[in-house]
Amino acid sequence: MKTALLAATALIAAASAASAAAPVPYLPVPKDAAVILNTGSTNAAGYRIVVQRSGNVEFFWGARRATATIDRSLATKFFADAASGMPLSKLQVAPCMKSASFGTSAFVWWRGQRSPDLSCPTGTRSSQLDDDALAVAKALGIGGGEPVYLPTSEPRKPMPTPSP
Repeated sequence: MKTALLAATALIAAASAASAAAPVPYLPVPKDAAVILNTGSTNAAGYRIVVQRSGNVEFFWGARRATATIDRSLATKFFADAASGMPLSKLQVAPCMKSASFGTSAFVWWRGQRSPDLSCPTGTRSSQLDDDALAVAKALGIGGGEPVYLPTSEPRKPMPTPSP
């Protein structure tokens, strides 16, 4: 009986882990750089971007790791809005409904502060920082829901045919 209970618990844990979004790997963070994290979802890969004031960035998106450069004016605006939003932990956001399959969360870390989930900003400063984080991701051509594909060994059933 005990063995069957342990086996059932392990099966449930494995199924839960398989349906959850994969964690986005960490990256080294140089002094005074900021981190943008989008957690992803079961249907979209997340990303982590390390932004420097110079416009140099390093990011993970899904399984892809790369370095790039964004426009310096965008980096300057991002850091100015992060500075005006300090302490980031006090930015105004509201709880909001999110889909279990498509809902993501977005955070910014800088100077030892972490923002709340910026997905539903309510204040001007949180909205500006969220817009900047999205603009950085867009400038890199990442985000926007890179699909998460099922493993090739995943059994699939054909769609049922409609009956007349």
